[in-house]
Order: sequence, then structure tokens, then C-alpha cells
Amino acid sequence: MMGRTRGDAFNKLRRASVSRLPASACLAALLLATCATHLDRAKLHYSRGQEFARTYRTVEAAASYKQALAEAGKAAGSGASAQAFMIKGLAETGLEKWADAETSFLRASALGFPDGQEWAADVSRLGLAISLEELGFEDAALHSLAGLLDRSTFKPVVPEAARRWLDLNLARAALMDDKEKAKCLTAIVRMLEKLVDNDFACGFHHYLLSQALGHARDYRRSFEEAAVARDLGLPSEKALRDNDLQAVFCHEALKEELPPADWREFDALYGRWTKKWGWKDARTPGWKKE
Repeated sequence: MMGRTRGDAFNKLRRASVSRLPASACLAALLLATCATHLDRAKLHYSRGQEFARTYRTVEAAASYKQALAEAGKAAGSGASAQAFMIKGLAETGLEKWADAETSFLRASALGFPDGQEWAADVSRLGLAISLEELGFEDAALHSLAGLLDRSTFKPVVPEAARRWLDLNLARAALMDDKEKAKCLTAIVRMLEKLVDNDFACGFHHYLLSQALGHARDYRRSFEEAAVARDLGLPSEKALRDNDLQAVFCHEALKEELPPADWREFDALYGRWTKKWGWKDARTPGWKKE
């Protein structure tokens, strides 16, 4: 077992107070009933985009971010609104327009937004890492991504940086001998544990940690992290389905690995979670066709 003990994720989840952004319905009604400014509309559309993203409605989320970008662009037309450029940059980040987001955050910084330069540097670094990876410069891409994971406080870029960092490292680990692979996976797990500690309420970080623990064959902890990830929420339907399949895989692996008494205990725990999630049976999530 690597690093932490089993049950840590569940215990922290029970203690965690997860903050949720309020629904935008009241704000929408207020804005529709008044003479809303372009900045007001930009904030509303961005808020809606976040809500759509949290419920796996990625097409609607992208459409809302585009509307937010259009309205923020109009609000920023005078060139004198730090808030407008900040919302514009956030919408561009949601649309993965990294270079445009960097420009917007720098403009917001010049107009007095205190985090503008730091956010600009982070989206620039992520955009650079993606370009380096596409060009085949994996060492440089990993260095850039690791820097983001070590120091970035701009939450919109960290999950994407972590996903790309994990994918690159797992691809490398697959080519190593057993001894080197074990050392590499231990380092990967430690980095992702650090991310989880820094932002426990981010379900995507738990999802990534679950994937890494699965590669490290720590199936009990992998399931626990997958369960916590599902409870906290994931940013896309793809991540949700991958996470569910990881839970099923861990269940099957532990059935072969655990002594009978331990298996019965785990199987009962697994059953309680899958019942909570509304699964049809132990192997069939609600979204999966039988």
C-alpha cells in the first residue's frame, strides 16, 4: 500500500465542508427584470457555464462561455474595466483559448486586478506545455506542467495540467522495468496526493489519484478515491464514466485478491456506494446499457 492508509479519503469526505456556487436562477430573474449591463450579462453567462459544466452538459457550458465572452468583450470595449477583462479571460480559459486568456488577464492586471499577472502566467505556461507536448518535446512539457502543479493557485488550469502531467508520466512508466515503474508510480501518487490535500473538494483530483493508484495495484484505495470523486463531482461525462469503470475494475480485482472475510467486508461497502449512486447492479452504472 502506498503512502496513506485506506479509509483516509472517506474520513476526509465526511469532515469536508464542500462549498457549492449558488444556482443562477435568482440572478437571471433579477437581471432580466432590470436593465442589465454587458458586464452583468457576462457574469451571468459565465455562472451558467460553470453550472452546466458541473452537470456534464459540456455543449451548453461551451455555449454559455461563448456568450460570456461576447458580452465581456462588449463591456471591455471602453478599455477601462478590470472586471470585464477578468470575466473575458475566465470565459476564454473555459474555452481553452489560452493565449487570448493571457492577454485578457494582463489587461485586467494593468487596470488594477491584483491576480491578473499571476493568472496570465499560469494560462501561458499551460498553453506552452500543450504546444510542447504536441511538438513531441515531452521533457519540456512535463517540466512546465510540474511547475504549474507545484505553485499555481489558479484553479481553472490545475486540473487540465494535472491530467496532462499524469498521462505523460503513465506513458513513460509503461515502458519501464518493474523496479523503475514502481518508483515512478510512487512519485506520481505522491504528487497527486499533494494536489488532493491542496484542494480536497476538487473531484477531478481524486479521479486522477484513483487512476494512478489503479496502475500501482492499490485497488482498495483506488476505489475509495473513485467513490469520493463521484461524490464531489467530475467535470465531464467522460471522466464520470471512466471513474465508474475504475470502480468496477477495482471491485473485480479485489474479489480475486482479498481473503474471504475481507472480501465480504469490501463487497458490502461497495454495494452501499453503488446503491447510493443508483446503479443497476455491481457492474452496471446507470448510464451503461445492459
